[in-house]
Amino acid sequence: MIISIHIPKTGGSSFAKVLNEVYADKLWVNYDLQWKSETYRSASIPDDAECLHGHFEFDAFDSAYPGASKITWLRDPVERTISLYRHIMSRPDRQNDLIMDIYRKRPTLVEFSSIPWVCNQALNYLGGSRPCDYGFVGFLETFPESLKLCAKLLGWNRLPRPVWENKGKGMDDFDLLEEDRQSIRENNNEEYEWREEARRLFPPEEK
Repeated sequence: MIISIHIPKTGGSSFAKVLNEVYADKLWVNYDLQWKSETYRSASIPDDAECLHGHFEFDAFDSAYPGASKITWLRDPVERTISLYRHIMSRPDRQNDLIMDIYRKRPTLVEFSSIPWVCNQALNYLGGSRPCDYGFVGFLETFPESLKLCAKLLGWNRLPRPVWENKGKGMDDFDLLEEDRQSIRENNNEEYEWREEARRLFPPEEK
């Protein structure tokens, strides 16, 4: 079993298309919840599933699939924070009180980055895990090269064609002062440390 953990705003929708090419009807994609170990029993996973993909916490399905190989993608935390901020301000989930509170208050980007659940957000999904607990970690900035490594490590018999979905602008359309960028970096320091460790273990394949 492959368990693909989609951290928000890290290219997970694009990767789901890749997984569908590889696993077809053996792929279970579900975004009903941020799945946790306490809620996994309510997930209706087909018996013949070979790959799960969605907003899962690291240990969500450990009881059901103790030998599963876990994979995930990361993004530079400043870019990830900007993308999440833009998404909330332009397309808020009106059923989510937490999101709507942010939407109504309209904090600055730096203020947004200091909200506790936004700081180091990837770790909300990665939990107490370390990069060595994964079969693969990819990096959005080098998507094609990381995808080559993913195919090799997971034993795919061919390299799927990358499909890019929900591609938004990065920092280019923000007049971001260096001091503000540094503040956002500091608010995500733990995530940066995790990411750097992962880059040493899973360097993207050369073009």
